[in-house]
Amino acid sequence: MRLVRIRRAVWDLLAIADEMRHSVWDELEAADPSDTAAERMRATLETDVPLNGPPLMNRTRCRHLGGEIYEFKEHGWRVLWFYDTKPGQRRRIICTHSSPKVSKKEFQPEIARARRIRKEYVAAKATGRLIEPEE
Repeated sequence: MRLVRIRRAVWDLLAIADEMRHSVWDELEAADPSDTAAERMRATLETDVPLNGPPLMNRTRCRHLGGEIYEFKEHGWRVLWFYDTKPGQRRRIICTHSSPKVSKKEFQPEIARARRIRKEYVAAKATGRLIEPEE
């Protein structure tokens, strides 16, 4: 499993990359240029979160989905994520994937997917199969 860095400041914001090394960030950059929600999500991930951490007090922009999974929200875009700690380093946020805004019932499989990815991440980290981005 490979991680890519979105941005590092006070917080280290990382994303899980697929086999072709695509991540949440690539999904947002591939969005239609007129998609202002994607642009706002990129700004959130590129500046707000690395500098200030997750806006957990603002439920319209970030919320806990249960268990270890959270989401960043921007008008039609959802990015699912979880916390990770690495002793002696910055606080880390690991983005799993993005999803369009859908009904609560349709969103349950996305939450299950994020949980499965987190479980794979924890196993890869424990067995030394996690590939960290270069410092």
